[in-house]
Formats: sequence, structure tokens, C-alpha cells
Amino acid sequence: MTVANEFELTGANRIGRHESRAGGHSFTSQNPRTGQPGAVPFAEATPAEAAAAAALAGETFRQWRSTSQPEARARFLRSAATRLRDWRDRIVAIADDETGLGAARLNGELDRTCVQLESFADLLDEGSYVDAIISVADPQARPVARPDVRRMLVPIGPVAVFTPSNFPLAFGVAGGDTASALAAGCPVIVKGHPAHGGTSEACARAIEAAAAETSMPAGVLSLLQARSVETAQALVAAPELEAVAFTGSETAGRAIHDLAAARRRPIPVYAEMGSVNPVFIGSGALAARAAEIAEGLAGSITTGTGQFCTKPGLVFVPDDDAGRAFERDLADRVAARPVGVMLYAGLHTTLAERVDRTMKLPGVERLTPRTLDDGSGPGFARPGVVVATDAATFLATPALSEEHFGPVSIVVRCPTGEMVDLASRLHGNLTATIHAESSEHAWAAALADAVVEHVGRVVWNGYPTGVAVTWGMCHGGPYPASTAPAHTSVGVTAIRRFLRPVAFQNTPDNLLPEALRDVNPLGIQRLVEGVWTREPVRR
Repeated sequence: MTVANEFELTGANRIGRHESRAGGHSFTSQNPRTGQPGAVPFAEATPAEAAAAAALAGETFRQWRSTSQPEARARFLRSAATRLRDWRDRIVAIADDETGLGAARLNGELDRTCVQLESFADLLDEGSYVDAIISVADPQARPVARPDVRRMLVPIGPVAVFTPSNFPLAFGVAGGDTASALAAGCPVIVKGHPAHGGTSEACARAIEAAAAETSMPAGVLSLLQARSVETAQALVAAPELEAVAFTGSETAGRAIHDLAAARRRPIPVYAEMGSVNPVFIGSGALAARAAEIAEGLAGSITTGTGQFCTKPGLVFVPDDDAGRAFERDLADRVAARPVGVMLYAGLHTTLAERVDRTMKLPGVERLTPRTLDDGSGPGFARPGVVVATDAATFLATPALSEEHFGPVSIVVRCPTGEMVDLASRLHGNLTATIHAESSEHAWAAALADAVVEHVGRVVWNGYPTGVAVTWGMCHGGPYPASTAPAHTSVGVTAIRRFLRPVAFQNTPDNLLPEALRDVNPLGIQRLVEGVWTREPVRR
């Protein structure tokens, strides 16, 4: 059933299923292609509304954690995916007006959003995500008798999700952070990104409709539309809150992390932040497939106008004639790509300032031409930019290690033999990519060993943009890529951010959660006395 025109945007905040306009201020989104404001004013959420949303989430959690079984949450998530697909045309049109990303990209992102929701539903149906561990009592154990101890993961509590600008659907209101928290059994308060208030509202209403359809409590999701720092601070400080998920800049992510840590009762912040995603290219790879690598990199740098957290922002090439030819080819291919738009005015201005600052640094050479598209056209257009420097300048200039969020990449000319040492000096990143041939095995192995200390994902002979929603994915990394390198924000194991372990000692079997009872009524995989099994506990 298609119900794409069932609703019109109201611009209100949504606390549970109730609209709220407590404050007198509003804002609008802008069309990145034209710079013109949108037609719908969005009510600026107040700190009081943030407190009300958190209080409702707290009440909901106390009810939901004792009444909501995994299979009920799975039905809810699948219903949300269905509603998003039903409203596809309307949602994509709204998102395109607010982001300029185009229907093809946004349809693909909506599909990914639905797959994420359904993947977590599948995880709930299988059930083993609770990580049940059983140690049976042993009165004969020495030096002391051992009690019966059984452990599993339980939901942590209400979660705040701060959505980014660059993935309005896959990381937005119905995106991976929300999906994984709801799957865990945690109510969610979303602080929507002000660049796409309409997209946020549309997705929130899809989740609301799914919650009503599957008899979920109204407080499982609230949406706050806000630009103000005060509202964000009030949300993070709310006593009901147990965790924060954030995707965005290092500056904002670190501020939220520090605020959460300064609470009387600190809470975890799972922030995915800045990354330059270095690419290392060996001499053998250049000799074998330089043009292929240049074409792939040009696409990876400019896709989405470079506004991917996994965009390759640093490219290390051999400091020789082959490396010089490669960097010229890469620059030509980037310059030939259609000029895209930045998502909103702030990103457009910040990138222009950062590129200008970089070009004034000693030892930096611009390889792509300066064109009239460097900010003079309508809207927030920005062309691709490739600059080059040498390894000594790179190491001596910390600013060259900073993220340029947009279609910008820095080529670093470096003798191949020095790349391993240079890789060991990089700060934390989401990814590192190595292009090498089998003849370069020893060099590539040493390089991989060096980058593993600094990244969450190593890509071989590929390109870092594109993050698969799989069991094996790790989308995170050491600081400043994220504040929690032990976790991922993509893939089904992202649910672990919103669960915590509880052990039950000498608890009567009939009082244990089903996942820990002797007969294993759920049929899930459990670790019993150090052995993974689905069999009942045998005493």
C-alpha cells in the first residue's frame, strides 16, 4: 500500500506522539542548490521540551523493559521499514529539497535504512545477541565452592541520538543509531539536524505510525528540532538519559562527550567524528594499474561532494616520476567531475576557509585549477580540490592532518620505504586503504601492521567510501575517529552500545530470564562452562 501523501509537515517537535511548540522561535532548512529557504518553519525546541522528552523516555523504559519481548520489537522495526518504503516518494522528495543529494542517492539510502531496521529485527528473532553466559555451581571447587552465576545483556535505558548532516536517512532519525537502540529495548530521543528538519519529521512520523500499529508505547521515540546549544546541553544533562550516540564533527562530538562525562552520573557517548582515511599506494600497484586506481580514488573523493566520513582525505604516493604522473592524473579526473553542492551553508563556508588556509601553508601545491565554481555560483556548490606536499612538510605541519570535509584530498609524496614509519604516526581514523601487488607483500604486511593500531577498518585494493551493513563491519576507530573504539556504529553488533551485562547468582531457575534458564526455551546460542551450545544445561 502506498501512502506517500498521507501527511503534510507541521514543523512541530514530537514528544512521543504529541506535537509540541513550547518556544516562540523557529528556523527553516535551505535548498543547497539555490540557497533558498524552505517553506516550512520548524519550531526551535527548548530545554524544557528536552527535559519533557527525557522524562517520557524514562517512564517508557520502566514500562517497556518489562513488557516488550524481542519478537515484539522485531515486529515494530519491520513495520517501521515498511512504512518508510510506503512513504518513499514523499520522503525522498523532502530530503532532496533539503540536501541536494539527488533521488538516486536518497533512494539507495532509504533502502539501506530499511535494511538496517530489518537486520536488527532478524537479530532479535534469532535471540543470541543477549550474549548468555552460564557458569554452573560447583560445591567441590577449590579453594572455595563456586556459586551458580549466569550473565546476559540487558537494555541500558533511554538514549539520545544526534543525527548528522551527510546521511539524512541512513544515519538520521530512522538510521542505524536509532534502529540499534530501539532493537536493544531503549527509548530514543532524537536531536534532528537543522539542515533537514522536514526529512527528520517525516521519518519520525513513520516510526510513530509503526509504533502505533504494533502497540508500542508512544514514548519509544521523540524528536527535537533544534539549532541551539542550550537544548542539546539540556538533553545530554537529563537525568533519565543513559547513553548518547552522535555522528558529526570532532568539535561537537568532543563537547558532548565532555558534557556527559561531567555529569554527576557520567554516561557513555558513542561519537563517530572526524577522519582523513589515509590511502597508501605501492610502486607495484602504480606500475600495474595506476589509471584504475586514479579513477576509483577520484570517485571516492567526490562522491556525495566529498561529504562521507570515509572519504579518502590523504593519499600517500611514491616520491618518484610514477608518483608525480599519478597525482596529475588523479587531479585531472577530480577536476573533470561535475561540481556538487555542500549540504548546508555552514559546511560550505567552513570548507572554503579551510582550503584557503591550506593553500597558504608553505610547501603545499594546488594540483586542480582554481575555477569560478569556488563558491561564486548559486547555492553551496564546491568543486573537487587536490593538493600535494612532501612527507617532511606533512610531518611538520599538523594542519595537513586535519579533515577537510568535502571533495578535497591531499597527496603526500613519500619514499615507499618511509610509508610504514609515517603510517605509525597518524592519529586515529575510521579507515586506512592499501593498494599493493603480490610482489610487495613484505612492505604491505608491515604497513598493515602499522595502520591497524590507528584505524577501525583496513581496506585492501579498494576504496573506503561505502560501509556495508554486515556482522563483520567495524565503523569506528581510535580517537578522534570515535570516542569509543571498542564499538561500531554500523552493522548489527552496533546494538552492543546500548546493552549492559547483568549477572544472576544462585537465582532459582523459574525466576531467571528465559535466556538463562536450564532448558534454554529460546533455543539461543549460549556459552555454558566455556563451550558454545544451544543444548539445555545438564547438571
